[in-house]
Amino acid sequence: MIWNRKVRCAAVSAVGTVLSMAAQAQDAPGQTAQLQVAAPDSAAEQVIVTGQRVDTHATTGTKSDTPLVETPQSISVISQQELDERVVENLNEALRYTAGVGPETRGNTAGRYDQLTLRGFTPDEYLDGLRLVSSANGYAVPQIDIGLLDRVEIVKGPASVLYGQGSPGGIVALSSKLPTFTDFGEMALTGGSYGTVRGDFDVGGVLDSAGTLSYRFDAIGDRTDTETRLTEAERYGFSPSISWKPDDKTQWTLLYTYQRDPEGGDYGAMPLQGTLQPNPNGRIPRDFYDGEPDYERFDREQSAITSLFSRQLDEDWSFRQNFRYFYTSTSYRSVYHDGFAPGDLTTLDRNVAAADEGVGSYTLDNQLIGKFDTGALHHSVVAGIDYQNTHQTELAGFGCCASPLNVFDPVYGAPVTTPAASFQTRFDLNQVGLYAQDQLAWKGFRLVLSGREDWVDGDQLDLASHADSALSQSKFTYRAGLLYLFDNGMAPYVSYSTSFEPQLSTDKNGDILPPTLGKQVEVGWKYQPDFWDSLSPSPAMTSRKPMSRPAIPSTSGLTSIAAGEVESLGLEFEGSAHPLPGLDLRGSYTYLQNTVTKDDSGLVGAHPYGVPRETGSVFGIYTFQDGPVAGFGIGAGLRYIGRSYNGVAASPGNPALTVPDTTLVDLLASYDLAKIGLHGFSANLDVTNLFDRRYISSCYSTIWCWYGPGLDAEATVRYRW
Repeated sequence: MIWNRKVRCAAVSAVGTVLSMAAQAQDAPGQTAQLQVAAPDSAAEQVIVTGQRVDTHATTGTKSDTPLVETPQSISVISQQELDERVVENLNEALRYTAGVGPETRGNTAGRYDQLTLRGFTPDEYLDGLRLVSSANGYAVPQIDIGLLDRVEIVKGPASVLYGQGSPGGIVALSSKLPTFTDFGEMALTGGSYGTVRGDFDVGGVLDSAGTLSYRFDAIGDRTDTETRLTEAERYGFSPSISWKPDDKTQWTLLYTYQRDPEGGDYGAMPLQGTLQPNPNGRIPRDFYDGEPDYERFDREQSAITSLFSRQLDEDWSFRQNFRYFYTSTSYRSVYHDGFAPGDLTTLDRNVAAADEGVGSYTLDNQLIGKFDTGALHHSVVAGIDYQNTHQTELAGFGCCASPLNVFDPVYGAPVTTPAASFQTRFDLNQVGLYAQDQLAWKGFRLVLSGREDWVDGDQLDLASHADSALSQSKFTYRAGLLYLFDNGMAPYVSYSTSFEPQLSTDKNGDILPPTLGKQVEVGWKYQPDFWDSLSPSPAMTSRKPMSRPAIPSTSGLTSIAAGEVESLGLEFEGSAHPLPGLDLRGSYTYLQNTVTKDDSGLVGAHPYGVPRETGSVFGIYTFQDGPVAGFGIGAGLRYIGRSYNGVAASPGNPALTVPDTTLVDLLASYDLAKIGLHGFSANLDVTNLFDRRYISSCYSTIWCWYGPGLDAEATVRYRW
């Protein structure tokens, strides 16, 4: 049954209000509030310390403040301190040392998007517990600047049961910087390779004498020439927020975020011959640009209004309501290559793409959280109703041909004709979900039972032909996980979970694709000893997902087809520790085998592109505690990226291609300048790919390849007060 979206939104909001009002009737005066789990105290994290505490709690996996060691699912946390220490500039850089993640799928040419894989699948992104919605077929994909974030949590495996949409690989959960009731301030200036200049500003504190109002204001500015010649990337943004806390039970935060990218760098690719395969004319330079600088355009603007409300109802029950309106618009123009001309390994054929898109979304999540006992069983429960509405418009054209380009002696400046519209569409999607979860504890046992029902309806209108296509779907997803926590900190667990992901892409007939469904079995163990601060999860998992071949630009437009099923088998290890003052360690290893097991177009046996078979990393930093070098930190990292494939099934005369493995070295250093009298000042230096190793990040089919990022050095001076 298709509901009118206004009726749905009103119904969801009304249910949330009723839950809040009904439960507030249970309030007992004089009881204290629990800490708001969605907003960690960022100011406390910003003092200069000599060692990094291992994060032992996360809110994303269960929508409750559950210790990681007691959660029967693998979750990784990247703290604000680690982001600062490693001078991280984007999400791909943040996740380079995280198990299960294949970062930088498109290498050094796609900084405008967070293109990565999680357990072999593309993860959905959530901000402050609410999904970030992207364009169905195109380029209006939001990206949150890392400088506006407080921390990143990576939930591995299906999470649809609590969030409604997600791939079997998992989700990436981002947390905004929010107000704290502590006065603080911070300014940072970064400079580095490729003409990079960046500024960050973060200030906040209490607004009134009663201590009921606090604020925070963040601003960022960034520009770089990028690793590709004749291109640059530029970004600026700001995020003011205010929190009202009239008593110790209630908190309401309003957050506005604005971000614009007037330049987006390069989104091109390299041909196969001259990168992965030899070319008799030589190797293609890493900074080669296949487009036209006078025609290239990427202008993205995004803004959001967010409301985060929490109310402690009594000692055991609380209510939360998160709401956001998010809008992204993108204007895109590009010339891109379509491989070498027949019989010519010098001259590239080129096509033209143009798109103007806008995506607006309303997301609302009402949650009732409580705890109670039934005999010897302790229950921690979460129940909720959420709503998502997406409205988007797309006008896009793909045409042939731009002038050919000599890859070894490129001459730019030829006129480019913008192609006529290939499609012009309007799309609306509504989703309502009801979910419930019970975390049961008895002695050392921890059992998680979760269930969710989703109702989705959508409508797509071709504004040129007035052809209309619609979908109406519902799906029940669930999760069951069992863990046993031994006294020594060892915690083996097993879980089974399912996922549901409505598709916004269309096939060649303009019909919306059916949803993708996934399931996963995960068996593993976690270890959190009491003799030092550490956490080591180690899961093995198997998951399946019906696969949709991705939307590929062509002269006829963007289309996808339902293409079968992908199976993922794997093993992960990840550990972090703070064994002694000043020493922080992190290590990870991942083995993945992603294979197409069912397909109607000849892909059975193929391995999806951009998914390394193995990845491994070790990272450590030591900060001297005393003596003449007290406050000085030195660290290093080693990253191994195993071989990957080009997404093509082997056949006679057309063998599948293998992208070779590589090993990269990173270095970092830090210094607390208060040791020389500059109180509040600190400096960080981060060097990635120290030896400037040239490697291929991935190849798609036999057309496109991407080099991985080269040597990059970034230095930051930071002042905190």
